[in-house]
Amino acid sequence: MLRNYGRDARILIGANAAGQLFLQFSMFIMPFYLMALGYDMVDMGTFFSIQTFTGGLFFLIAGGVSLRLGYRKTLLLGALLGLAGRVLQVLAPNRYALALGFFLVGANMGLRQPNFAALLSEEVGDKLRHHAFSISFGLGTIFNALGVLIAGFAPGFLQGLGLTEGVAYRLVISVALLQFAIVIPALLMIRDVPVKNPRINWNRELTVRILKFSLPSALIGFGAGITIPYMSLYFKLRFGQTLAAISGIFFFQQLTMGLGSFSLPKLVERIGPVKVITSFQSVAAFLFAIFPSIETFLLAAVLYVARSILMNVVWPVNDSFMMGFFSTEEKATAAGIRRAFSTFMRAGGNYFGGLLFGMSMSYPFYATATLYVVATSLFYVFFIRYNE
Repeated sequence: MLRNYGRDARILIGANAAGQLFLQFSMFIMPFYLMALGYDMVDMGTFFSIQTFTGGLFFLIAGGVSLRLGYRKTLLLGALLGLAGRVLQVLAPNRYALALGFFLVGANMGLRQPNFAALLSEEVGDKLRHHAFSISFGLGTIFNALGVLIAGFAPGFLQGLGLTEGVAYRLVISVALLQFAIVIPALLMIRDVPVKNPRINWNRELTVRILKFSLPSALIGFGAGITIPYMSLYFKLRFGQTLAAISGIFFFQQLTMGLGSFSLPKLVERIGPVKVITSFQSVAAFLFAIFPSIETFLLAAVLYVARSILMNVVWPVNDSFMMGFFSTEEKATAAGIRRAFSTFMRAGGNYFGGLLFGMSMSYPFYATATLYVVATSLFYVFFIRYNE
């Protein structure tokens, strides 16, 4: 699967996959952890917004930082900030320390994602780019699935041993620290890709290219922010399901999505990246529009898994497609700005979603579906002529 790539590309893909296992621990369990600490839905929206908004700020500067430090050192800096943030989330002595933890985790997110995409793109070259991004996403998503499964069962297991709910969740969150025990040594092993031109030639054409990718991502980010962080709680409140049952949904979703992504490069070759992205996202929007009308847990679980796969499995294709429009020195900056648009809007969506869920269990899904349709339409109009 990875034999066509060089040593550093294989290390990058492997470290990303392993890191996703422990990342998913924290993402899935965090709402329950915060609830066990005594925080309500509005508090959660505030913490999630801090992390997401911070990620957006660091997305904006990620390219500039990497032009000065290089991709590898920037990724190392992000990992160290993320490690400090996770430590504060585990300790959580008070509201302010916890908020700082979310801030530092957001900083890691903002520095890591665009520079990982840029570095991997440079390591594998244009010919293997779609394949490498899909493989990296697929492996990471499979490890995500394992993280969800473990996080779903671990709190109950620990409480069965006599630990309190708060201590059990805190121990599960602390496992996420292992992410950095893998990622940091891996980054120390690889070589950096030199950036020949340390400055970007900003012009109208470059700005328009970035905006064409950023606007649809911003709308999708806002829609995702409204609903996605609250989905595990939605299944509990709407259908009265246990944490273990809910984790089963997310495990199956991540596992299926990871396996499905391996076949995506062939589909891209057959019908083109733009048609793959827009067709998948259109169906996903429809499924979210009808989601509130579902009355049974099993059917809701099936639809949510299908929606998640359709919406998310195309992101590596989107990332790879975008990298082909920019030069070496432009890639991290372009990817960072696009993610900043998405992340700022997602931060607003996190807070707006908390308010909407406080009013109705249906409104958030209608809002998200509408935003997905508008975003997908814009992307199609902007890029259908490049569907090769």
